[in-house]
Amino acid sequence: MKIHFTYILFFSCLFFSNKTIAQTFICKGIVQDAHTKEPILFASVYFSKSGIGTSTDSAGNFSFTLDQHFTDTLVVSYVGYELNKTPVNFKDSNQLVRVQLQREESVFQEAVVKIKFNKGLYLWKKILSKKNQYNRYNLPNFKYEAYNKLEIDIKNFNAQKAKRNVFLKPFAFVFDNIDSTSEKEPFLPAYLVESLSDYVFQLNPKRYYENIKAINTKGFKNESISKLLGVLNQNVSIYSDYVNVMDKDYISPFKDNADNYYHFSVPDTQIINGKKLFHFVFTPKRPGQNTFQGDAWVFAQTYQIQKISLYLGKDANINYIDRISVFQEFIPINDSIYFLNRDKFFADFKVLGKHSLTLIGRKTTSYKNISINNDSIPALLKNQTDIETIKTNSNINNFSDEDWDKLRHDTLSTNEKKIYATTNKLLQMPKFQNFQKNLGFLATGYRKIGKFEIGPWFNWVSNNSWEGTRFRFDLGTNNKLFKNVYLHAYAAYGTLDKRIKGKAEAFWIVARSPHRTRLHLSYIDDIELSIAKIGEISEDNIFTLAIRKPNTSSKFLNFKDLSFEVKSELGKGFSTEFFLSHREYTPLKNLPLKNSYTVTNGGEPLNSFEAALRFRYAYLEKFIEGDLYRISLGTTYPVVELTLAKAFPSVLQSAYSYSKVSASVQEHIKISPYGTISYKVYGGKIFGTVPFTFLENHRGNNVYYYNPSAYNLMNRFEYLSDQYGG
Repeated sequence: MKIHFTYILFFSCLFFSNKTIAQTFICKGIVQDAHTKEPILFASVYFSKSGIGTSTDSAGNFSFTLDQHFTDTLVVSYVGYELNKTPVNFKDSNQLVRVQLQREESVFQEAVVKIKFNKGLYLWKKILSKKNQYNRYNLPNFKYEAYNKLEIDIKNFNAQKAKRNVFLKPFAFVFDNIDSTSEKEPFLPAYLVESLSDYVFQLNPKRYYENIKAINTKGFKNESISKLLGVLNQNVSIYSDYVNVMDKDYISPFKDNADNYYHFSVPDTQIINGKKLFHFVFTPKRPGQNTFQGDAWVFAQTYQIQKISLYLGKDANINYIDRISVFQEFIPINDSIYFLNRDKFFADFKVLGKHSLTLIGRKTTSYKNISINNDSIPALLKNQTDIETIKTNSNINNFSDEDWDKLRHDTLSTNEKKIYATTNKLLQMPKFQNFQKNLGFLATGYRKIGKFEIGPWFNWVSNNSWEGTRFRFDLGTNNKLFKNVYLHAYAAYGTLDKRIKGKAEAFWIVARSPHRTRLHLSYIDDIELSIAKIGEISEDNIFTLAIRKPNTSSKFLNFKDLSFEVKSELGKGFSTEFFLSHREYTPLKNLPLKNSYTVTNGGEPLNSFEAALRFRYAYLEKFIEGDLYRISLGTTYPVVELTLAKAFPSVLQSAYSYSKVSASVQEHIKISPYGTISYKVYGGKIFGTVPFTFLENHRGNNVYYYNPSAYNLMNRFEYLSDQYGG
């Protein structure tokens, strides 16, 4: 009986214990910021029906022990975020729940709160008292290895419609990469670039040095993407008075008078690894100002920031931006200093309206091998004369995917791996290569054919009252024929003047580094179209037919110009240009004709031979480099130019002797937080008696297209002078 009773008791316990185990299981989850995907620590998590609740840990994780058949609504709340309610039906053991909280838009309402002690304001003052000590750019020096990763995604994208498109149908497999899990709305990963670099900073004398060791690009390589990369290359210091976002300065919550712009509060306190942290929350006082909203976790004893999130909502004054998030995390380097460990910058670009295609830019940076107050840094930078120096290794693009598995600081996500695989497949498809060429031809105007290029197509046909319908065709070489030499020519013909015009030129880059030197030889015989800068629209353009100003008396002037130019960069922002130019003008319509002028010292009327020397200073000017040409991105310092010119009579039938001098200073100055002032101060004088063709022709504009370097309400040839200032 005792044996039977023992068996009965054993099987009863086993039965009930199995039943108990079968009725319970562990439910795990993570709470994240919907934009940055960063975990949200100490968020409140509970079930609305059962009332069971908990909070996320320091990694944003939570867990429950639940009944097997459990249906309820999971509610997650956190200061500064919208309340999230997620219906759940738990059927599987160890089910993982991913909750993404959306930042709530600021509610700007006047409120009067009477309190004896403002804990948020007190904590802000304590952080402020330490900001100079904790700002990394106040350290004597530091260095680290930085791994930078940028992903561009496309949102509001109709994959099914794209798959049916006759042009996109061959590439339908791309749309299988659409991610419908990690964002509120599905998106298509489209572009990925990675870089690895060594960065060094020294406070006195101030020096910045970066050596880019490796770059890995997957996606579309063009100038537009390069500009986008440049706009998203943020270097945010939260302890600065202003945080620059999209070339616009926003007031930092740690500016000396930030209490005039922000409300501060401390809604929570937590203990992590035995250390007390305050949850510091800041919100703007007034709408429309250049301010953030967000929160930070701050150590109670030292008032150092462990994590911080900055957020710009839809009322932020940035064109085409839907939302922006900045996240930074700091780790201890020694007993007294926390240093930046991770940096995230996310932005949504919405150009064409609420439901248009949206570009999502995600830049993440991690830092390793951090060293501060290192004795080797002064020796490394002792020969650096410029404040900023950026160098690139010669084999920067020659690393395999296996190499990058070792170089990158973290592993690629599923989306990022899909971009790599998809892009490699795309680039090998002949149909995609043709599609890419056609798209590039439409966007840039140029088409490469073997070792040559044609275009721009928008200059092929135009119209004016002197030439009638004008046809033009350009032919040039590309870097497949010559790496450092560019040959270009075009021919044009008008149906009214029935005359062939054209241009031929040769462009040679003698040296690219350490200082760029170029030679340029050209001959032109054409109608003068008054184009001086890249990006300006000439009247030799099919689009000017629609934007030309009506009731304007057009003036036409033919000119022949044989010129030779040498441009050399001397370093530290200095450069020189030397010109030799022989010009012959022939007025055609609505201008004084050539036979109106007589010359007394030989030569031909309206004929000159001129030598000129230009000095230019543009310190730390940045450029987008192309195969042969480059586009300036400007500088934060003044740009100074001085030009001296002298005309010599009796050289190639030149009829005039005169001298010219001109100078200009221009600059873009940030007046934070109000905006930017751009100015240009200029002046010049011509010594000698010359006809109108050699006077200063103050630039007017005959088309409805804004030209920042012209007087847009003035017509061409309206004002000319021999001395001027402005």
